[in-house]
Amino acid sequence: MLPSSLCIHFVAKGWSEIAFHEPAGAGKLSRASIGNTLTGDLTGDGVLEYLLSYPRKAGGDVAFMGYERITGKIAEYEGSFVLRHDGLFSSTAGVSGTLSIEPDSGTGDFSGWSGRGKIQAKAGEHGGIYALQLSQTHTE
Repeated sequence: MLPSSLCIHFVAKGWSEIAFHEPAGAGKLSRASIGNTLTGDLTGDGVLEYLLSYPRKAGGDVAFMGYERITGKIAEYEGSFVLRHDGLFSSTAGVSGTLSIEPDSGTGDFSGWSGRGKIQAKAGEHGGIYALQLSQTHTE
């Protein structure tokens, strides 16, 4: 039986960021492509795209949103699903935000999944934790 909650540890194995709008006197907008290695309750990989909004003044919190295709295994079960990220990066507090599984994004044993959770990462580290509560854990 698939679990009702997941604690997934992520480590960024690659980060490529490109600014796409940098008007004078305003914060830049950029896009980041990230590859994650996942361990814990689920083992696998994540392919993540973020849009980031930087503040006008350097050092302020950076807002981000994005989508990550997670592909992996939980015991003998395997498949993929899309995780939506909404959050803030602080140079002192790290990363915090909300996560939600996109409806009808699951494949394989993870089809039919829905759920919500949180992302947390400490400042200065290249990884953190996804804590997810699954509201539906059936397979089709």
